[in-house]
Parts: sequence; structure tokens; C-alpha cells
Amino acid sequence: MLHRFRHTIYTFPLFLFLTVVCIGKNANLQQELSDSRKNAIVKAIEYASPAVVNISTTQIQEYTVNPFFQDLWSPFFDMPFQIPQKRELHGLGSGIIINKDGYILTNQHVIKGADFVEVILFDGQEFEAQVVGLDQSSDLAVLKIAPSSQLLEIQFGNSNDLMIGEWAIAIGHPFASAVGNPKPTVTIGVVSAKNRTLKTENRLYRHLIQTDASINPGNSGGALVNLHGQLIGVNTAIYSTSGGSQGIGFAIPADIAKKVVTRIIDDGAIIPPAIGLGVQNLTQDLAEAVDFSETTGVLVSQVKNGSVAALSGIKRGDVITRINNQTIMDQDEYRAITRLISKNEEITFQIFRAGIQQQIKITIKEMQRNYEIDGWELKVRQQHKNELNHYGHRGVIVSKINKGSELARKGLQKGDLIYKIGNIEIDSLEDFKQIVVRLRRNQRFSLFFERDREEWAIRNLFVR
Repeated sequence: MLHRFRHTIYTFPLFLFLTVVCIGKNANLQQELSDSRKNAIVKAIEYASPAVVNISTTQIQEYTVNPFFQDLWSPFFDMPFQIPQKRELHGLGSGIIINKDGYILTNQHVIKGADFVEVILFDGQEFEAQVVGLDQSSDLAVLKIAPSSQLLEIQFGNSNDLMIGEWAIAIGHPFASAVGNPKPTVTIGVVSAKNRTLKTENRLYRHLIQTDASINPGNSGGALVNLHGQLIGVNTAIYSTSGGSQGIGFAIPADIAKKVVTRIIDDGAIIPPAIGLGVQNLTQDLAEAVDFSETTGVLVSQVKNGSVAALSGIKRGDVITRINNQTIMDQDEYRAITRLISKNEEITFQIFRAGIQQQIKITIKEMQRNYEIDGWELKVRQQHKNELNHYGHRGVIVSKINKGSELARKGLQKGDLIYKIGNIEIDSLEDFKQIVVRLRRNQRFSLFFERDREEWAIRNLFVR
């Protein structure tokens, strides 16, 4: 008995030791397995997701109805009884917190025309957002909310050095209202291609990132991030024959978005630089006329006297082939690149003249904040950021008008804000200029303006 007792005494501690060792090894194994699950993708999502928000919009439309047999009689008679009605149109999208103080980046098409914009954060907090500025050309916009504490902002990555085949993670809020959860949805893919061009019904996108990460309705304005959780693109569009994701999604590069965001926060809109050049697409006939062997690039058709372009030596008839090492394919490409150049920034034009390629450097001295239309006897200016609260619309402000002009006779005055031409709304001076340039001779149109918060219209104008 003594022998057995001693054996038990000696054996029991050994059993406890082995048990503890086994438990420890199992715990270590579980920890290793858990750590192995938390790979780079999981970490990137944990890092970036709190900076991706849900955006819901409300647009109020006004219309009139006749309560008396409208469907039966209205085709035949002008019914005198009209009752004003309102209806709400709702939209969904995503956004990205880019500043701890509440600035949020999204797509312009997500919030365009919205009367109310609501933002829901990762933790479920809800805020009404104000529109800081929006840009039709890049399809980007900036919102502002007033949080009670600092927010977690996204970190920008470098979209210029992306590699085809590297991981890409799309974070956003597809069908967010149906899911009922403030946390975003994640899809995984790779960078499928770079520098893609996509033409939609009312917009031409350039330099897009293509990805096979699923992008669905509601993902617009959300983040495309790399394995470090850094923003490399703003999810914007899909190519689909069914309306759903088919593995062909597109994102606006982060490097472009960063430039647009900075300008919108500073000025409320994109104000292009005053270069002093007029350019046109290079056709085969024009290329032969200047002895140029290609049709890519733009032909300088006008050089404004005294401009930085004229002082630098650029001449009418030069062909611009590259700007800052970016190839210029056509007039739209030229505008897309130059419009984001900042004041005091030096740019390098590569031009073709008399059979020789040469480089000309230009430093931007001022931005284009005014625009004068000789045929209209009118001068307008960019709306200042601090003037946005004084008007109900965005647009351009009349800074000078000839009192004997047709527009003045029909009621337009200095200080009025022009917010729409035809059915096209104006968000900036750049928008106004593009619309006016495209008006054809003898084309009739209407001009809508605001004065003292009241809306006015001048109809049946035409270009002489």
C-alpha cells in the first residue's frame, strides 16, 4: 500500500504538468490558427471600413394634378383646377471620410439634385450633410457633417504605381436600407486594368481603374483600397448587360480624387487655371497641314495676348503632344489634365513645331474666375465659397452687363445668379463656359437666374 501511495503521489503532479503543457500547446495552436485567419485582407478591411459611410438622399419634386376626371378630360381640355403636389425621390450611395473634422468624399451623381443628404457612420450615428462642392467632369463631390468628436479618416494610397493583378478591396453600402446594418459590405478582387476610358449616357470617364471586385447599386462613392487599407480609388461605375455586377467595375484613381477634393474644399468648385490657349482636335487634314505624322494631340488654335502661354513662347499652329509626361490624345484629354493644375504650379508642355519636338515650361499665375461673352454683352464670375449661403442655387454671378443688351432688357441684372441654361444646371463657371461654347448659332434656349432668393427665367433667347 505504501508503494502504491507513493506512486500516486509522484504520478499525479506529472499528470497535472502534462495536462497544463497540452492545454498550453492547444491554446498556442488556437492562437496561431486565429492569427493565420487574420491575414492582410482582413487587417486592411478592419483598418479602412470605419471610414466608409452610408449616404441616403432625398429629392423633392413639385408637380400639379387636376382632381376632376384628370385622366378622362385632360387630353381634350385645359382644366383650370390644378392642385400642387410634392413627391419624394430617394437614393442610396456610399462615401469616404477624408478628414477627421467631417469632410466626406463621394460621387457627384450620388448627391446630384438632392434636397437632403443624410450620412450614417460605421457606428450607426446619423448626420444631415451639407454639400461643400461638386464636380460634374470628374463625378466627385465633397460633403460636410458636424460630428461631436473626431472621426477616423481614410489614408490615401498611390494610385499611380498600381500593378495589374494586385489585390483590390471594394468597401461600400449596396442596398444598405434593405440590410438595416450601418457597417459596410466588402468584396474582393484584383486590379484588372488601368487608364480605362468609359463613356456613359451623360459623361466621359478617363484614366479609370478597372477591377473585378463586385460593385453593385449603392457602392458608388465607396472606397477601393489596397492591402494596406489605403484608398486607391473611388468606386463609380460598372459595365453590365444585366444591371448587376459582371466583374467589370471602375473606380476613379485616388490621385485624381485627392486633387479634386483639395480644390473643392478650398474654393467650393474646380476653378481651372488661366493658361491662355485655345485648342482643337487634330484631324488628318490638320496634321498634314502642320507636317505632323500622327493624329493624337491637340492643335493650338488661339493664344491670348499677354497670357502665360504667349509669354512662354507657345504659338498658334503648335501641336501639344504631352503635358507633364501625360500623353494628350484629344481636346477632352487636354481639358481633363489642365483643369486640375494649381496656382503657382509649373507644368511642362511637349510641343511639335516645324518638324521638331520641344519642351516649354509654364508657371500658372492665376485662375480663371471670370468669363466674358462678347455676343451676350455679359461678364460673369465664379461664385465664392462664402457666398453659397446667400443663394438657393449654385451657379455664376453676373458681374457686368450692358444695360442696352437683350438680356438686360429682359430683366437680367448685375448681382443675379445664373443657375441653369436650358435643362442643364450650372455648378461652376467652368460648367457655364462649356454650355455656352456648345450653343449653336440660332439655337433657342432659356436662361434661369435667381435674385433675392426668387427664381426667374428668360425664355426664347437665341445665339446670334
